[in-house]
Amino acid sequence: MGVKYRSTPWFVPAISAVLVLTILLYYSMLEQSKLIDKELYEIKEQRAWQAAFIAEQIEQRLQYAADSSTRLASALQSNFESADVNPTQKFTDLIQPYPDGSIRSRMEGFNGQEQAGVYLPAGTDLSALQTRRLLIAKQTVETFGQGALSNQFSDTWFMNEAGGIVIFWPDEPDFVFKAKAGFSYKGTPWLTSDTPPGTYWTPLIEDPIPELLMLSAVTPVYIDGIWYGNVGHDITLQSLLDNAKLLKGAQQSSFILLNEKSDIVASDISHLLQTEQRAGFEAVEQGIWYEAYQKLWSHETAYLAHRSRLFTMSIIESKGWVLLTSMPLQPAIDKIEQAFIAVQIMAFISIAAEVMILTLLFAFFHRRNKAYVKHLQDMSQNLSDEKLRYETLVDKIPSIVYRCKNDKYWTMMYLNGAIESATGYLAEDFIQNKALAFADIIYPDDQGMVWQVIQDELANSGRFKVIYRVIHRNGGIRWMIERGGYSDNQQSIEGVITDITELKEAEQKLKVANMTLDEKVALKTAELQATNQDLTDKTEALEASLQALQQTQQELVEAEKMASMTSMVVGMAHEINTPLGNIATAESVMQSQLVGLLKTIDNEQLKKSELLRVLDVIEQSLQSNHASLVHLLKLSEKFQGLGYRHETDPATSRIFTLSELVTSIIEKYAAKFADRQVTCSLELDPGIMLSGPAEAMDEVLSKLIENSLKHGFVDMPSGNIWLNAQFSQNKRMIMLTYGDDGCGIEQTMASNIFVPFAGQALGKGSSGLGLSRVYNIIHQEFGGKIELQTKAQSGTHFVIHCPVK
Repeated sequence: MGVKYRSTPWFVPAISAVLVLTILLYYSMLEQSKLIDKELYEIKEQRAWQAAFIAEQIEQRLQYAADSSTRLASALQSNFESADVNPTQKFTDLIQPYPDGSIRSRMEGFNGQEQAGVYLPAGTDLSALQTRRLLIAKQTVETFGQGALSNQFSDTWFMNEAGGIVIFWPDEPDFVFKAKAGFSYKGTPWLTSDTPPGTYWTPLIEDPIPELLMLSAVTPVYIDGIWYGNVGHDITLQSLLDNAKLLKGAQQSSFILLNEKSDIVASDISHLLQTEQRAGFEAVEQGIWYEAYQKLWSHETAYLAHRSRLFTMSIIESKGWVLLTSMPLQPAIDKIEQAFIAVQIMAFISIAAEVMILTLLFAFFHRRNKAYVKHLQDMSQNLSDEKLRYETLVDKIPSIVYRCKNDKYWTMMYLNGAIESATGYLAEDFIQNKALAFADIIYPDDQGMVWQVIQDELANSGRFKVIYRVIHRNGGIRWMIERGGYSDNQQSIEGVITDITELKEAEQKLKVANMTLDEKVALKTAELQATNQDLTDKTEALEASLQALQQTQQELVEAEKMASMTSMVVGMAHEINTPLGNIATAESVMQSQLVGLLKTIDNEQLKKSELLRVLDVIEQSLQSNHASLVHLLKLSEKFQGLGYRHETDPATSRIFTLSELVTSIIEKYAAKFADRQVTCSLELDPGIMLSGPAEAMDEVLSKLIENSLKHGFVDMPSGNIWLNAQFSQNKRMIMLTYGDDGCGIEQTMASNIFVPFAGQALGKGSSGLGLSRVYNIIHQEFGGKIELQTKAQSGTHFVIHCPVK
């Protein structure tokens, strides 16, 4: 019997095509919007990373310049005070008066790429002391400048109190000859007499001699409270802008650098580069920058889209400065949208063509396939019923049936209900990592093994089996055995996980039972053998064991001595090798200069300037050798001081109150505590009296406090120190506890912390002898002991035990 169909109206396929096309258009627009948002997000992230990277580079340049200026001021001050530094050159041979009354370097024989130039304004006092200081300043500036040619600042200079300058600037060799008549640096930001000790930064300002905008790190030089001028380094705006050239990748991109007072330090916005037309930060581009700056601070974020522009903010931590960047968002959006237009048009054309073809086919076959469609619907219903019965059957299986992605998280796509009884979690908690990933409940020690075993066996055979542990929701450990393999399309993994905890526990009990049985058999055998041994054999065995123990003890003592001696020798070698290396280098330089000089004399080509240059190099090498020898002598004195004992009369043993001594020490460090924002807490029994030299205990506590200030709080804005002393062991001993909450002592150094030259700050300004000296004082002069305690919290904790006499 034939099946009759009713004819389909002609407009149904057309309406269906329009609806399908509309739906596709709607979802394509949604997808395009998501892709645009994703691309914009990546652009913002990349922009923020670039800004942070540039800020880090600028911070490194500023910090290096500031540190170098501080070192230059310290070296110059030391050279001014030292009676051993006597310049060999005559100042009159290096300078000459100019018609405007100023005094400048002689042009004849002056090389600005190797020498520091001198400019002194008219009326400068040139007494013998002043000329000596100017010559010392010239030599010091040249030494620092030539050693810093590859650094990230432009020049090295010293300004005396009269407004003159001694400067080494290879890129501006004619600097001192460009100064206009009557010019003086006195009263400028580079030379202000009332600045406190320490390095400071000038604002972005134009140096009138080279007419360049620059930032300057400036350090005043004081000797016994008297100001003798400033030293410093300059960083030109152009070199700072070169650091930010990565920001020029986008059209209309710009940046502004603010100091801690929110003043504009540098910018690549054209009108802000002109010092006479500088605008306030709130007014830059109608306040857009200031609004973005406020929102970035309030939202605590690295970037912000504001008024169709992308703003980023990066912090230069060491100076408290802020780097703001801006770029328009619309060009980026337009570029992204244009990238999608061609693809979108082609997709629409293709979709429309396919919809029309499908519509025609639908209209053609609709009348003939209605019965077939009904048949398919019936089959679909049957399949749904079968799927439901299958899922019901799978859910009743006691093992876990799963399908997941082959990724590090084992992202689950399907799980049956057995997961809840095995792990305590619901199946939906793991689907697409909704609440947690399946990898999160795998025992941490087994995670790497599970991944490696599955990947290796999948690569070999496409199937795998692995046994591992999981963490139940209640905190217990469950054992699992998993069997599985690739799905049909090899895009996911399917398998079964079975809880074998009870089997593992039974296996463990069996192992324990076997071990217990073996132990009982061995014990019984040993008892039977022991019965057959006589008293003589036992005595001989005990004597042999005692001799072996004594020998082992002696070997351990010798090994410990050798380890301590090795650590001390390595430390001494580390401290001595540096000055010895400097001496050898200086000797080599002098030898090479003398060989060149002799060769010039033999060729009859010797010039006065060449002779002076060689003598100057030799003098500098001798000065370097002198400094290295002084360092070696100081190191020798420190090492000799390890065995020094404070003088005390044995007949009249000195008694002192610990609380009074500690109070005087805290008052001695009160200023340093205030500067470093360190809080000191004391908890001392006022009745504690110690017998011995009070100066020795003063040295012990002072060294511990200095270590905390110098090493414990080195990278911290503030800190806490506490001292606790109390009686112990029926008032026969006192226990003094010293602690701080600083960065602490590395675990690798804890066991050798009292060995000479074993300090963790060795080579960073520490001699490595402080705690060794503390150890000797406590043991030798108080008959006590000191130990380092390791605690869960951060910081350093020492406990000192001393007998009460």
